Amino acid sequence: MHNIIVQSIDDEKYLDEAADLINSHSINITEEQMFDLLKIRRRWGMGSIETINACGRVSCNYFTTDGTLNFSEWKKLYDLGFTSYINEVMDLTEELRTLDTKLFDLKGSYTSANLYFAKGSTTHRVSFPPHNHDYHVIVKPIYGSCTWLIGDQVQYVTPDDLVILPCGTMHTVLESTEPRLSLTINLTG
Repeated sequence: MHNIIVQSIDDEKYLDEAADLINSHSINITEEQMFDLLKIRRRWGMGSIETINACGRVSCNYFTTDGTLNFSEWKKLYDLGFTSYINEVMDLTEELRTLDTKLFDLKGSYTSANLYFAKGSTTHRVSFPPHNHDYHVIVKPIYGSCTWLIGDQVQYVTPDDLVILPCGTMHTVLESTEPRLSLTINLTG
């Protein structure tokens, strides 16, 4: 686990408790299971899946005119190595629903979370440019390793790690050359 730098003792205690809860919770989702989930056309409306393009912005030109996901169009970008993020995922599997319930008991509200899903790339941007959030974020890698820039420190992150980003922490993924699935948990109200 990474050192936590926060603005108050209460924040530090809250992040420690959330990190312990998330770290101890098993989430097992394979690449094939993700593909099966993404083939549920009507679950994925416009904007629910976005892909980070070469400019560090999002594209979602793989939705049909009725607003549902065209899996084969999205998969072309995945196969090219672009990273997609999938919004509001805490209902996708029983493991995620159980984690959402545990986090609800800790924080008193349901949790907004995203999955970052990528084949890996040596030629395409794998993350947004360095950025921060006005809320705490905890990232739980499910599979795949990658290299992060957190503040001014480079960290190699594996599925045995958690990435803890107190609000305001600058971060980005610098390198992700292998298949990767990470759960990004936003600790907002």
